[in-house]
Amino acid sequence: MKILVVFTGGTIGSVRKGGIISPDDSRAYTLLEMYGNIRKTAEFTAVCPYTILSENLCRDNLVKLYECIRSYNIEEYDGVIVTHGTDTLQYTSSFLGYAFSDCKKPIIVVSANYPLDDSRSNGLINFAAAMDFISSGCGNGVFAAYANIGENPKIHRAVRLLAHMSYSDDVCSIFNSFYGEISGDVFVKNSAFREADNKLCFKHPIILSESSDVIKLTPYVSMAYPLITSEIKAVLIEGYHSGTLNTNGSDLIDFCREANKLNVPVFLTGASEGFYYESKLLFDELKIRVLPPASPIAMYMKLWMLDREHIQDVYLPCSGDFI
Repeated sequence: MKILVVFTGGTIGSVRKGGIISPDDSRAYTLLEMYGNIRKTAEFTAVCPYTILSENLCRDNLVKLYECIRSYNIEEYDGVIVTHGTDTLQYTSSFLGYAFSDCKKPIIVVSANYPLDDSRSNGLINFAAAMDFISSGCGNGVFAAYANIGENPKIHRAVRLLAHMSYSDDVCSIFNSFYGEISGDVFVKNSAFREADNKLCFKHPIILSESSDVIKLTPYVSMAYPLITSEIKAVLIEGYHSGTLNTNGSDLIDFCREANKLNVPVFLTGASEGFYYESKLLFDELKIRVLPPASPIAMYMKLWMLDREHIQDVYLPCSGDFI
């Protein structure tokens, strides 16, 4: 196989020195050497547009990654593997999922829970799973490969990943809708997996503002809402687990009314059908636009990538979306 490997740092490209985990450019080639020791090696083209810990991810990194991959003729490769940190794995995966939604080859994002020289690390397992999936020829577009502790490596659609739970490095898809898993070295598709009913490609230009012009909020008891200005393109609120918000007090009401004055749309994600609590009755009056079930992080990235003219297209399912 011929594989383009894009190294970006993260735990999978780091070493521990004096108790501190730091990126190390040399670890990139260590990963390929480790893979060569367990499997028949492939023809790798290795490139490194930047090296960071993924918690330091910013707009410039995403643009560099996009431009780096686009600079290669992907059709000449069997697949692309992007190594990444786990902290912001979901953000980059969603970004790539939309940016390369019409890609005819598989692009797999892989990470590690511990540095490669730690016996607990799943980095090599995840990389091997990505290679096995590419070899299977069972899917195109963007995915993430990750093995939770005690489980077979899962192959996830990149835009279906949920945020990590606190104190856990497990990676999961919304409603456990993973694409498939690797058993041994064989890819087995998840029989319950379903693509979106209307699979569209992300047709808009890939433009990210210098600083995100999307406010993303997670509710908490006695929440204080931020100041909103006309510079904001959209607001995305991730509701409580039932898709509810505190509509009893004035804070949310005042925030939404100010957003309406400035023509800033307010979207709600995390709301499931069938839970009609009375607190939701005010959503229409406040012009809170409830999105269909989808990964909250993916919806944030989609809003960030859409310009103001096409902001309503967040409702349109793109390739890999759950909606």
